[in-house]
Amino acid sequence: MTQSKGKLPLDKVSAKQLMGLDACTRCGECQKWCPIYTLDSREDVTPRAKIKSLKGLLKSQQPGFFGLGKGKTDPQALATFTKSLWECSCCNQCHFVCPARLDTVELWENMREAMYVAGIGPVPEQRTYCDTLKTFGNPYKKEQVERTAWIESGLSRGTLLERPGLITDNRAPVLLFLGCTASYDEKINLVAQHAANILNRAGIQFGIMGPDEDCCYGKLRRIGDPDFAEKANSNIARLNNLGIETLITACAGCFKTLKHDYSKIAKQNYKIYHLAEYMDILLAQGTIRLEVPIEGKITYHDPCLLGRHIGIYEPPRRIIRAIPGLELVEMGRNRQHSRCCGAGGGLKMANHDLQEAASVYRIRDAEATGAEYLTTPCPTCFSGLSGGAAKIESPLKVRHLADLVAQSMGIKTP
Repeated sequence: MTQSKGKLPLDKVSAKQLMGLDACTRCGECQKWCPIYTLDSREDVTPRAKIKSLKGLLKSQQPGFFGLGKGKTDPQALATFTKSLWECSCCNQCHFVCPARLDTVELWENMREAMYVAGIGPVPEQRTYCDTLKTFGNPYKKEQVERTAWIESGLSRGTLLERPGLITDNRAPVLLFLGCTASYDEKINLVAQHAANILNRAGIQFGIMGPDEDCCYGKLRRIGDPDFAEKANSNIARLNNLGIETLITACAGCFKTLKHDYSKIAKQNYKIYHLAEYMDILLAQGTIRLEVPIEGKITYHDPCLLGRHIGIYEPPRRIIRAIPGLELVEMGRNRQHSRCCGAGGGLKMANHDLQEAASVYRIRDAEATGAEYLTTPCPTCFSGLSGGAAKIESPLKVRHLADLVAQSMGIKTP
């Protein structure tokens, strides 16, 4: 189906979701909190406007939904809805402030998939991104053998304590699932080294998949590519065959995908933890000790996919408070009201300038606390926030949480 024909397919959207559209009272609460509307004050980008547009489009073309269908679609209305649907980071803030608690993110993602299949969106850059992901198994267009380049780099620089073993060789009970960003991005792969160092120092028997690790393909789900289910099934089967008891990932995107999205597709034979959760457990057990002071004030950014989507707020804060010398000061918007940095949901590919503006806005939130440091446990947020800080030459020092933990454990960090 081409965009000119413009009939919205509904095979991916449940009847419950469609009926739920009537629960929107257009109160405007979502508009007050939407991070995109803050930067781009078009009514079209707000959740309530998208719901109104969707209902209008369905009413015009789907007999039985919200009135009698006329079989005609306003091309401009469809184009506006399509643009606003994908210019959204799916941060889930609207769900938490909605009086009716509409599950907006699930609706947007299902609608994106339906429209993706029909050829109505996404923007070409997002479709190209999805194709690249499926072709290479990562968004960086790099070969799988390069997925472990961070190991040689860390060993040569002295920032990696020892070479992590392959899970297929040592059959360890714990798998460190690194994800594409920490594996391939040279500005971020210190996160992979810190994670491995912390687990080594804690005496955890773990392994990595190395070149056999595939992308979690969470971005396919966020953008709407229907091949997500097939890719997820393949990953689940591969992971189940490893015989692991525990999977740890340092990426909030991988965590949400593996723990939430995969669970809807097939059974997984292992427990899944975000690295921040796991470090909190090790700290409580006394397995790791944070003894080297880091002096100064620090503020914490809740990643959307770790906080609002899964509900993990306190473990990272407990870790920060346990580091001697650090004083945690909260931003005005924190926990379930944390302002999105804009780096998720495919927004970066749809509108890079908007994503960058969102990161800059979050940096301003952090600066307002008077903190010297800003930390987050997500490589994607870390990348977005670092870019935002560089854009405005902020004096804030942006640190990944694993970096701080490693330093406080006395592990060499740059």
